[in-house]
Amino acid sequence: MDAAIMKAPNHLDFTPEQVESLIDRLNKEALRKEDYPVLANLLRAIIWMNFSLQEKQLSIQRLRAIFGIKTESAKSLAKFIEAQTVEANALENASDQNSEQTAADPNVEADKKSPENKKGKHGHRPASDYTRAKTINVAHQTMKKGNLCPSCQKGKLFNLSPGTVIRIVGQPWLQVEIYRPERFRCSLCGKVFTATLPQEVMTESRVDSTAKAIVSLLKYRGGVPFYRQGQIQEILGAPISPSEIWQMTEDVADAVQPVYAFMCGCAATAELVQNDDTKARILSVMRDREERKGTEEEDKRTGTFTTGILATLQSIGVQIALFFTGVKHAGENLDDLLNQRPEGLSTPIQQCDGGNNVPHHHDTHLSYCNAHCRRNFYELVQTWPKIVIKIIGWFSTLFANERAAPSDPMLRLKWHQEHSGPVMQQLKDYCNALLEGKEIEPNSSMGKAIAYLNNHWEGLTLFLRMPGVPIDNNATERLLKRSVLNRKNAYFFANETGAKIGDILMSVMETCVLNGANPWEYLVAIQEYQKDVRANPALWAPWNYETRLKGLRPP
Repeated sequence: MDAAIMKAPNHLDFTPEQVESLIDRLNKEALRKEDYPVLANLLRAIIWMNFSLQEKQLSIQRLRAIFGIKTESAKSLAKFIEAQTVEANALENASDQNSEQTAADPNVEADKKSPENKKGKHGHRPASDYTRAKTINVAHQTMKKGNLCPSCQKGKLFNLSPGTVIRIVGQPWLQVEIYRPERFRCSLCGKVFTATLPQEVMTESRVDSTAKAIVSLLKYRGGVPFYRQGQIQEILGAPISPSEIWQMTEDVADAVQPVYAFMCGCAATAELVQNDDTKARILSVMRDREERKGTEEEDKRTGTFTTGILATLQSIGVQIALFFTGVKHAGENLDDLLNQRPEGLSTPIQQCDGGNNVPHHHDTHLSYCNAHCRRNFYELVQTWPKIVIKIIGWFSTLFANERAAPSDPMLRLKWHQEHSGPVMQQLKDYCNALLEGKEIEPNSSMGKAIAYLNNHWEGLTLFLRMPGVPIDNNATERLLKRSVLNRKNAYFFANETGAKIGDILMSVMETCVLNGANPWEYLVAIQEYQKDVRANPALWAPWNYETRLKGLRPP
């Protein structure tokens, strides 16, 4: 459609009498010369209004998505199309490049999780999944190996592998122990004699390392705020104030801080870095900005953010999660991190969504997120269902190829060049044909989604030219959910110190999870060997600390 028609029309001002007169001349087919420009303007106004309402509706749909369907799966898309009575062959058009691509959604595989296909249906896990469970061996009450069989009275008994019965028990996460040492007083001289307390009670703080570790894990991994932990402890008969729980987490952060600094240094050397940010609230920063508002020192920047950086050391197979909360954007925090990068290392690959995520002072091989690009089209399904279904089909094929690709970086590169390169080119050609054929207005939401595809094309297809490049930034988005969960439950950090403690603890916990370490056991060990941690932080990283621990603990 002509772009001129999409412009806002001139103001149309008619009296009711003029409108009635024009309608009367139309009915009598007696139009005057001056009526034609008026009718042309009216037609332009109708077309422009329809276009504007369409765009407005898209904005409302995006808001509804926040409270409605949470996933962007091809299955959800197909359900919508069916509900809207779109022709049955629309789904077939989506798979004309790959007959299986509808089942290859990046978020959910073709949902074959019908009740008939679900195994077990009870949600129970096998005993092998409980790696830290207490194992209790139960001996037979009357029989032993070698005994005569009580049934046939002929054969002898031999051992089989034991059976397995799982029993789950519960207890409050913090339990209070009250020591009452016995005391005696001499009836003659009055001297008092008191029983000796256990060594750890006499020399350590009243909160042990296991308690500090679990409240830190609940707060910064589980999203349970301090006041809620305090409330639960209160009703369970072991009252502990939120301020004391906060002090526990501060102690843990202080113990693990040397490791956090070491992790930052390691992350700076990574071959691949992925980053993104989300909103955050720091009350002290907000108050300071309010006080300086209207003065020469007024802060022009109004946002506060939590940046998530996922660094992959591909050479040793280690992933490091880092959080930074403050006034800086993700790109600025990545700049600060890369300041620690040793000279001589190759330029790192960066995966992000663009914008403020890109560093200004360091070069990176910039790769953009295909899932983000896909989302731009997915949001437009109600307005352009057939077009969106076709485009989502190509993206589905791309993500299916990623799941089927070999793990070796060079083999994976060749795989995508052979299987995903043509798909991406077809996607681009189809989108540009929509614009060239004037089926899509460049200023529309669909036109803007296509513009994003074209403007970010080099970054979106970097995985076709360089080994080790991810096709999306979903891993960082999942990482940031930890911060979002904490924000939803606790709302804010009181000051920058609290934000820093949260960053340190979330960073080490998520790095533990990424590298298969138990975060609770890790935090307990860090506190128990705090002096050695400060002296040798490189030996206490989440991915290698168990080796050091075995050397220090008695056999």
